[in-house]
Amino acid sequence: MSEWLQLDGGSLLDPWFLLVIPLALLGVLWRARSPRAALPTAAASLFDGVPVTWRQRLLWMPTATKVLAASCLAVALARPIQREIVPLTEQGIDIVLAVDTSSSMNIRDMDAAKKVRRMEAARERALQFAASRRHDRVGLVAFARYAELRCPLTLDEEALQSFLGVVETVPEGSELDGTAIGTALLKSVQVLQKTDGKSRVIVLLTDGENTVHDIAPADGAKLAKDAGIRVHTIGLGKGVQTAIGFQALDFRELRAIAETTGGKFFQPRSEEDLAKVYALIDELEKVDLEDPRYRTVDRFELPLAAGLVLLLLALLAEVLLFRRTP
Repeated sequence: MSEWLQLDGGSLLDPWFLLVIPLALLGVLWRARSPRAALPTAAASLFDGVPVTWRQRLLWMPTATKVLAASCLAVALARPIQREIVPLTEQGIDIVLAVDTSSSMNIRDMDAAKKVRRMEAARERALQFAASRRHDRVGLVAFARYAELRCPLTLDEEALQSFLGVVETVPEGSELDGTAIGTALLKSVQVLQKTDGKSRVIVLLTDGENTVHDIAPADGAKLAKDAGIRVHTIGLGKGVQTAIGFQALDFRELRAIAETTGGKFFQPRSEEDLAKVYALIDELEKVDLEDPRYRTVDRFELPLAAGLVLLLLALLAEVLLFRRTP
């Protein structure tokens, strides 16, 4: 039977049982107005001056208690229920941000007016993206010549921001300088292979071609594909100035990685474009949460117990304290 009487925090499945309450009141009223049997006795004036006892003053209590008991039992029979939300066990997305920290990320071509470095733009927009993923675990891999896990997958937004906030480029020409795209993919895949997220994603940002050949980018992409990990790639920057003039960046490797793994390739040319890219990735990587599920819990125990206790008290009071002749 469907519920139709809604209460604060619950409802009644069989509310027509509440009709017992007015019926009980009518029964009490009818009994009070009906003439009672009388015993032959002397003139009533003989009882003038006799003090009224406490029992006489409380003669109404057993009847009132019975009415309250009937009301409680009626509520119990009406089947009060409450709907409780069943906790969802939906798992979020596990995301690794792989950020290039090679020295070329120092080039200031992300904003013509402000001369924003590629690293500054990458860092700030990654911070905003991570902050928007409140229900997902996000980790950070920084790579140049080598790939390093800077922050493991975490839901702790503040911890992730503290690691992202200090990401900086390696010294130009040092032994740490380079662009190891394949190695970065391998490290990111290793991090995600240990998780049980509903979806696993790598967002790889770099401003150049692979220059470290320990692991080819194509091999890293195949590892990600075999592990069921999607890779979105971001080719950052407009190009580089060389002795023979301006040379546009070649992002064919990044396109191939995204295509192999089912991800998307993006080529933002400004900080504003990069913000739009992260916003688009944020929309692409959404988990459709299930509608809230409910369970019905009976709440008749309290009114039933109260009704039975009140009824017992009323009967004991009539028998032991307020017993009277007709």
